[in-house]
Amino acid sequence: MLSEKVDASHINCCSFLEDTSSTLNYANDAKDYVSEAQKFAEEIPPLAEKAVNDDEAIKKLEQKLQQMKGKAEEFNKTKAPGIASDVHDQLVQQNEKIISGIEAYEANIKDGSFNPEALKKSELFQSIQDVSSIMKQIKELDQ
Repeated sequence: MLSEKVDASHINCCSFLEDTSSTLNYANDAKDYVSEAQKFAEEIPPLAEKAVNDDEAIKKLEQKLQQMKGKAEEFNKTKAPGIASDVHDQLVQQNEKIISGIEAYEANIKDGSFNPEALKKSELFQSIQDVSSIMKQIKELDQ
């Protein structure tokens, strides 16, 4: 009987530790992703300006757009622990907008109609700002 109680409390303790570890791992992954999105948002406008007259910059811009799209898609596949499901759902929703914004901008580059100023005002950058604002909720998962 005592053995069963000890085993049950051991299981509950392990489950709690696994949940805590899972939440902390998710919070760290989410913070890393948001930091990458913020860095992307800082790097892309000047690169887009340069790309207007520079073929190498266009290639680098396309590469950066593809990398960010891949990171967003990969993050969307992350399994969030229950406590972080609302935050994750918000990030996924914004990531879908980021992905579609990147795809639209890639299409503009291909047809030669991309505009660096329009990029700064696009839904893509608004969504990155929204992702950044979710950072506070992510930090709360650490506590």
